[in-house]
Amino acid sequence: MKSLLKILTEMFSKYDPDNDIPDTGLQKYEGRIEINKVVEVGNCRVHYSPDYSFQTPDEILKILNNNTSLWVDKRNNLLGFSNNEKSLIIPLRDVKGFEIQNVLKGKGPGESYFSVCLPNSKYLILSIASYTYNFDTYAAKISGALGVKVTFAPEFYNC
Repeated sequence: MKSLLKILTEMFSKYDPDNDIPDTGLQKYEGRIEINKVVEVGNCRVHYSPDYSFQTPDEILKILNNNTSLWVDKRNNLLGFSNNEKSLIIPLRDVKGFEIQNVLKGKGPGESYFSVCLPNSKYLILSIASYTYNFDTYAAKISGALGVKVTFAPEFYNC
């Protein structure tokens, strides 16, 4: 029998880690990677995207230290968001900025979304945290280290 919290989470939350695409079966990234800049962002789950998800390359595994990291490879024009299992690898020319949006606890739980802004006003979710304001502490560090603007979308209540 499912717990009451699990049932409520399924009813009100947009994200259910149990229904995320499994990490097995991810394609291997075949390109070369040379890391220039890294920003650690705690121990976050990396969201799935059919266009950008890969097994975490060995070059990245060497620098992770069991954390999640946002990294840049200027030579190969790549931005990555990686943990030990999965990486989102995005062409750097497509990155317009980052956005953090906090969902306040209402009828549903509080959450935090960390996304990359892509061309044509599209967003790719990098990670979803199960509590509000999780990514706020990393905004200045990301902006300073990577030189890419981090904006905050308006907060709203999960009702």
